[in-house]
Amino acid sequence: MFAITHVNVFDGHRILYDQAMIIEQDTIQAIVPMSGAELPDNILNANGLLATSGFIDIQLNGCGGVLLNTDIRKNTLDVMNATNIKNGTTQYLPTFITSQAPLMKQAIDLIADIDNPASEGILGLHLEGPFISKEKKGAHQEEFIRQLDEKTAHYLADNANKIRVITLAPESTPQAVIDILTQAGITVSLGHTNANYDDLISKQGVTMATHLYNAMTPLGSREPGTVGYIFDKKLHAGIIVDGIHSSYASVRIAHQLLGEKLFMVTDAVAPAGTDLTEYDMAGTTAYVTEGKCHYANGTIAGAAITMIQGVRNLIDHVGLSREEALRMASLYPAKALKIDHEYGRLKAGYKANITLLDDDNQVQTVFQMGQMHTI
Repeated sequence: MFAITHVNVFDGHRILYDQAMIIEQDTIQAIVPMSGAELPDNILNANGLLATSGFIDIQLNGCGGVLLNTDIRKNTLDVMNATNIKNGTTQYLPTFITSQAPLMKQAIDLIADIDNPASEGILGLHLEGPFISKEKKGAHQEEFIRQLDEKTAHYLADNANKIRVITLAPESTPQAVIDILTQAGITVSLGHTNANYDDLISKQGVTMATHLYNAMTPLGSREPGTVGYIFDKKLHAGIIVDGIHSSYASVRIAHQLLGEKLFMVTDAVAPAGTDLTEYDMAGTTAYVTEGKCHYANGTIAGAAITMIQGVRNLIDHVGLSREEALRMASLYPAKALKIDHEYGRLKAGYKANITLLDDDNQVQTVFQMGQMHTI
């Protein structure tokens, strides 16, 4: 047991000043005012830093110079987690994009071979493709895009304890197949989709949207498209806040319409957290130019942003309060994954995932499942 003392605590709703957080193993036991607090022997004085729940990145392809699709090994996940911690992220979904079937199975088996993924920040895989639209493939390799059949859906359902989210194109996925996934507890997210509004109205069980605005049909006056459907039905939606994938005004509009259903993701690839200017995007050479990750033809190929950079962008460019920006990085993704009873808040009984920030929103110290990491 230990305590973080003299810390200002953003509990997910409000900031509590000069508190003591009592932590035992991987769980927060209590958050109490310093005045009159009964403290254990082991103490860390935060000296007025702000504690927020550790960030949760639902879409992370790679960072720190590595990419899961390029190198399906435990070491890749270790590098991703270490880079996450430096940038305030304590939980994430390793994201595996469109690939050949044997490689997708290899990624699933990789998670299965880890004794305790949660202790290393892993909440399960995000399979982004290959069951997507060729018309909206973005950076995905067209030759590996395919329709999700019932046999494959049953295989994925059998591995639901390793798979948290699957991004697919609903217009090319039968309802019976979607049902197999949702009944197994997998969150189905629409993305890389060429669907119109009526296509989406006809499908049930799709509760999330992948990188809002990008790789989907836009909102129009006579055809609401996928974006219109998301706004109308208030799906949980991830959004990349790098000023490249979406303008900051578009992020602000989405936030006005979706509120707590809108959460931040990075969609990061290998260059995030590094100064790389060239990288391997699952077999294709890609580049970083003024923060934009792209192929030689200009197609966007992931992002180079970290969650803490996104938080600062939400405050400085979108115009959100510090508290709301932090919620978009922690509480709202937890809500989207239906884990907000254990993650996304600082509260007694919750997992001890804590990011300590200074007044300039620079990460100072991170606790991942109760383990301290000094930046």
